[in-house]
Amino acid sequence: MPKQKIDAGTLYYEVRGSGEPLLLIAGLGADNSCWSGVVKRFSSRFQTIVFDNPGSGRSSNFRKPHTIRHLAADAASLLDYLGIERAHLIGHSMGGYIAQEFAINYPGRVNKLILEGTASVSSSRNNALFSGFSKKLQEKEAVEAWIKTWAVWLFSPKTVASGTFVKTFIKQAAKYPYPASAEGFKAQAEAMAKFDARGRLSAIKAKALIIEGEDDILIRPEEAGGLAKQIPGSKIRLIKNTAHYLHIENPSLFTKIATEFLGN
Repeated sequence: MPKQKIDAGTLYYEVRGSGEPLLLIAGLGADNSCWSGVVKRFSSRFQTIVFDNPGSGRSSNFRKPHTIRHLAADAASLLDYLGIERAHLIGHSMGGYIAQEFAINYPGRVNKLILEGTASVSSSRNNALFSGFSKKLQEKEAVEAWIKTWAVWLFSPKTVASGTFVKTFIKQAAKYPYPASAEGFKAQAEAMAKFDARGRLSAIKAKALIIEGEDDILIRPEEAGGLAKQIPGSKIRLIKNTAHYLHIENPSLFTKIATEFLGN
């Protein structure tokens, strides 16, 4: 299993394909497996790197105090280890926070930047929501019930109503051998609650695209729109009939939009 040593322990990663480097950064409680529906498509054109953020999957928990800045530094360390000086970044949700922090602190290392379902600051509502989910994990709520509650926040009403897609997602996630731990989820949620890139986003020099599902109720379209206004020269794409987990809900459309942007 490929792992890289970091200050707090080890970082699990996988590399597929060849071409320009593309680093995919997962969101809260997720790991590299959340990109499984798009990795094959991306790796046909890019050297695609997926990894488990500290606190998720097969990576170690990360240092205290828990900050998004630390997670961005760990992502940079991974690129150092792989001998990659510059890469495209795609960050989803919390991964979007990490990607912003990376682009702010390492502007010369980012080629193009895609931010999916994310914002420049974590809302007080979401901080309370994530704290509640964290407590349920600590209280050892059944994994399938925990994921079922999450699903309502992740997918569009149309997809939820169809039934089959979400039921399959829940069953597969419940059987996943590397689920989110109570400790890791809590640490990541704490890091998100402290994140605030407002006033610093002008430091991002990379060409940026914000992709947002019109039905996203977790990080709402107006929040993504606010992010787009703060990053110089950035553009935003709003996608109908999709919500927070756009790259899972419609992977073919997501990769088409992303690849067209990264390739131009």
